[in-house]
Amino acid sequence: MTKDTFEIIELRPATKHYYGDSLEMPDILLEDGLLVKAGTLDIPLGHSRYGGPIADLPKDFEYPEDLRFAAQLDLKHLTPYDRSGLLPQTGHLFFFADIVEDKGLVVYADVENSELIRVVKDHDDNFFEGVLIKEAFVSIEKLSDRYRDPEDEYEEEDANEDGVLWDFFAGSETSKIFGIFTHCQAQEQQILDVVNSDKVVLLQIGENGFNDEGVFSVLIDKNDLKNLNFSNCEFHWGQS
Repeated sequence: MTKDTFEIIELRPATKHYYGDSLEMPDILLEDGLLVKAGTLDIPLGHSRYGGPIADLPKDFEYPEDLRFAAQLDLKHLTPYDRSGLLPQTGHLFFFADIVEDKGLVVYADVENSELIRVVKDHDDNFFEGVLIKEAFVSIEKLSDRYRDPEDEYEEEDANEDGVLWDFFAGSETSKIFGIFTHCQAQEQQILDVVNSDKVVLLQIGENGFNDEGVFSVLIDKNDLKNLNFSNCEFHWGQS
């Protein structure tokens, strides 16, 4: 039987997003003052973040030319909220991805912030916009919240035995570690198959101030995570 409640590490973004100093943005995107050049912000070395031109990487790490920097997590600041004990207690996780091909790279390095080297690659491709992860905390989500009531008599005909429908977009507003896999183009059974497997949501960045549209997700096998083997991660981008 599939369980209903899942404990997650929920992530919240900083207010301002940033882009490469060498880029020019249309004025309409800059009107509210929430998208600014990276050079106008104080971005601490090693601070957890999503996307953007600035990555703080381990010394001698070779930046993958066929992928974009997607995220980095300072685990020391996140593991206090990991009651499962699955995450490494120290160090950093680095995420690179190609969301068109659903491929990517995850790298773990057990290094202090002071040992990282700042690398700046301005670009106007996917992940060109960055935002710091401002807050992390323990939260829960429920599988039952992935269902909704029918809106009319036609939908009532498609409702399940409990009188509800699968909501393809539920969960898209959450950014997190662990919990229920989210993909608006996946069928109910595809999501349940992941939920009932040994796959773990290593990272989900959703539409709660990180992305305007779309959900970026990385899955990893639980045993691989325990063994710090990040070579078999799955990368997904879901957008209607």
